[in-house]
Amino acid sequence: MHGGRMRLKMLLLVICMYAAPGAAPAAVDCSRAKSNVDKLVCSSSVLGVAEEEMARSYRSAMRRGVDLRELQRTHIEWYEQVRNACNDVPCLLKAFDDRSAELDNY
Repeated sequence: MHGGRMRLKMLLLVICMYAAPGAAPAAVDCSRAKSNVDKLVCSSSVLGVAEEEMARSYRSAMRRGVDLRELQRTHIEWYEQVRNACNDVPCLLKAFDDRSAELDNY
């Protein structure tokens, strides 16, 4: 089922990419994007959607009453070690999807 869910997400992201090229509803402040990863997210509506989905998963985890310090610690670790290690769209899509799944099960 997880594989089907991933395929559906990818399909929806591709549809969004073609429906609104250049539109990036990203959590990143694109006017201040400095890193290559932030610039990549800002230039891709697909990545913007994936990042927003991950941000929703993060907010949902917060509302479930998890240990907020631990949640923040693991997210910073993920951000530095996984997200920032990516150099292309497929890597970032996988990183955002995997982190969303982790947060959904947190």
